[in-house]
Amino acid sequence: LRHQLTVTRVTRTMVSRCAELGDVAALRELLQAGNQAALDVYVHGRDLVDLLRDYPGVIQRPADLAKMLPTLARRLYSISSSPAAHAGRIHTTVSVLRYQAHERERGGVCSTHLSDRTETGDRLPIYIQANKKFRLPADAASPVIMIGPGTGIAPFRAFLHERRAIGATGRNWLFFGDRNAATDFLYREELEAMRDDKHLTRLDTAFSRDREGKVYVQDRMLEHVAQLWAWLNEGAYFYVCGDASRMAKDVDRMLRQIAQEQSGHSQEVADEYVEKLKEQKHYQRDIY
Repeated sequence: LRHQLTVTRVTRTMVSRCAELGDVAALRELLQAGNQAALDVYVHGRDLVDLLRDYPGVIQRPADLAKMLPTLARRLYSISSSPAAHAGRIHTTVSVLRYQAHERERGGVCSTHLSDRTETGDRLPIYIQANKKFRLPADAASPVIMIGPGTGIAPFRAFLHERRAIGATGRNWLFFGDRNAATDFLYREELEAMRDDKHLTRLDTAFSRDREGKVYVQDRMLEHVAQLWAWLNEGAYFYVCGDASRMAKDVDRMLRQIAQEQSGHSQEVADEYVEKLKEQKHYQRDIY
């Protein structure tokens, strides 16, 4: 239960096995065809403890419990260090997930394991999953534009350290955002030092809760639209890392809007331009 099985969320399989073991009519009803919406509502935010509390007495043997639980999935974190600059080490950027649901305090499986149950010097199993579709340009003179709010900064910290270590001459532009600068400006000292010594050509930040009207990274893109368009026309590589559900979609929409407005062409032509950037690997995303 601590190392191999998933206990922090309820799956359809868990509901099905619980229904079978206890002959639970309410759960059988949720599993009926056409009741997916109701099932989704029930499982949202619930974990194994909630299920067992809702239907006590269903599990009689430890073996039955083990059989109904899925295998614990690997957790993926972007590497935020450069092999050229940090030989023999791997850095990651982890936000500890804590929240409340159904009147209980919850936490992210891996992030709380690292923060609450791991001491310096402990050995943990890890593996490397290569992302061949998210790489720095082969030409070290190429400019790069990086959009990385929150922990999406991770690979771009690695990019910046790598480009410094290999002596890349290409310009670097980073857009970073989060809620509050005082508490959420990750790697602030590093990034500001890189900006001050010109390794980071531009650093634009968007802290959504530090002002009356919320501002996000896509808003900063629009504020500097002429220069952004100029960089793209000069062969810049455009990277996005972070939240897939909203941020990445908003940034993509803004990129297409900028392409349409700056080129003076139709939206269809602008969309073709963005798709061509992807085909040429000038537009890469690592989103989750």
